[in-house]
Amino acid sequence: MTKSTDLAPSTAPRLRWGRLWLAIAAAVVVNLLVYAIGSAAGATWIANGQAIAWFLVIIATIVPMVLGALITWLLSRAWAGAMAAMAWVGLAFALVTVPAPLLSSDDRPTGLALAAMHVVTGIAWFIAVRPRRDRARG
Repeated sequence: MTKSTDLAPSTAPRLRWGRLWLAIAAAVVVNLLVYAIGSAAGATWIANGQAIAWFLVIIATIVPMVLGALITWLLSRAWAGAMAAMAWVGLAFALVTVPAPLLSSDDRPTGLALAAMHVVTGIAWFIAVRPRRDRARG
């Protein structure tokens, strides 16, 4: 049995841009719902002295996922295991950065909502980028 890391780059799993854009759209929608819930819960949307508007949530969801995808795509051209590795790296990065919004906001609703957005984006990234096993093999 071959692993994705054993494959030549030409036969390695490829980044599926359609699945990535779907994951980005889903993450944006969920993060905007989190923004609305946070607002209803009394979030001030101030972190590190900066106001966080709803459109910044969209930008902060799309930009890291697109940059990560470009890096993953470039790596996958030379390294067969790039897709699997970068799926885990992106998820780990999202989870490791969860404390940042909790510590940078003066109110709990803002911190919790921003932390939840990190988790949502990380999960969307992982689902979009992680290579799928061949269903025919079981």
